[in-house]
Amino acid sequence: MLQALKEKAAILLPISLISMMTMQNWTSPPDTGKILRQWNDEISRSFTLSTVVHSVLFSVGTFGNLFIIFIYNFKMKGYKDDRYFIPILAVVDMLACILSTWFALNVNIFPVVFPDDALCKCLLYGNYVTTQSSIFLLVVISIQRFLKICRPFQKQMTLYWKRVSLVVIVIVTTVILIPELIFYGKVPVKSEKYNVTGYICGPIRQPESMAAGLISFTAAALSISVISIAVIVIMYLYILKHLLRQTRVRKLNHCTSFSRSDASDVPVPEEDKECESPPPKRQEINGNREKESEVKVANDTLQVTNEAPKLKRSSGSKIKLSTRRLTFMFMTISLTNVVSNIPTIIYVILCVNDPEAWFRNPYGFLQQLYQFMRAMRVVNHALNPFVYGLFDGRFRDEIRKLCCKSISKIDL
Repeated sequence: MLQALKEKAAILLPISLISMMTMQNWTSPPDTGKILRQWNDEISRSFTLSTVVHSVLFSVGTFGNLFIIFIYNFKMKGYKDDRYFIPILAVVDMLACILSTWFALNVNIFPVVFPDDALCKCLLYGNYVTTQSSIFLLVVISIQRFLKICRPFQKQMTLYWKRVSLVVIVIVTTVILIPELIFYGKVPVKSEKYNVTGYICGPIRQPESMAAGLISFTAAALSISVISIAVIVIMYLYILKHLLRQTRVRKLNHCTSFSRSDASDVPVPEEDKECESPPPKRQEINGNREKESEVKVANDTLQVTNEAPKLKRSSGSKIKLSTRRLTFMFMTISLTNVVSNIPTIIYVILCVNDPEAWFRNPYGFLQQLYQFMRAMRVVNHALNPFVYGLFDGRFRDEIRKLCCKSISKIDL
């Protein structure tokens, strides 16, 4: 009997061992790396449109601003007074475009497996430094245009002070944004759906002291941006008011001078009909032909002597027109910068408040809104070259010259 029990135990023991090993395999932990990659790919696919848009903005912004730098530095050397800041702003726009798109593409490709903490800090720091430098530079340009338009007979911004302002912008921007390197980095996030932990590039909110410092720094940085935007808006409102006043005065003077004119036989243009006044009666000459010839010679002499002042006024009006066009160009650039920074400010506030909100529902409305906000900060830097071409006539002339030379070389 005992021998039979031993033989039965010897048979059952391997079976029990095999079944235990099988159960252990069934309950073994899954491959977390594979699940994490699956989660990352799912979110990355939802960023496809954002990836395409940022790739296009990278190409347009980089090559467009390089073209601006080439034209204004090497082809328009004699017109640097009012255009001094344009190539510098193009350099800042190009760097902002490159760093912003690099950061966005890294976030799109590695949304929850961001590769490196140092890369996250450097891309974010460089992104915010170039963006804030662009805003500060537009503040300086708005002050320079205000002095040029509204205070033409007072002290202007000389080349020395322009260079000093650039140095101050570089120092101030790099210093005030150093906390970016402390409060941002790789942050762990957990997926309830897949039960795995990934890493995003975003604000660090742990421990509580870090969260308090992050909120204080964000509030201070946003306050500086809002104040800078307010200065830009105020300067250009003053400029716009001054230009409108000049237009009214010029129209009034034109009407007055036209009403006092003796040239009654000159046809009245359509836009000046409201200024038209009854022409004075011609003085009847009852004398002989000699008096008539003397009057004719006198009128011819007056006409000849008035030609030179008219030419001078025409040249001066061209200068004023060019100054106004450049002012409206910088005004448009500033307006697009302000409009594009409003979504950025909202994006920063939302991210600091809840850094994990954007990936909870990759296909939801909030995530799509975040993608739009991230793209808006790059649109301004990428489209500025088209604004230069729209307003600056000399810039367009240089483009025509380059195109003509290229066509002539092809024909040869």
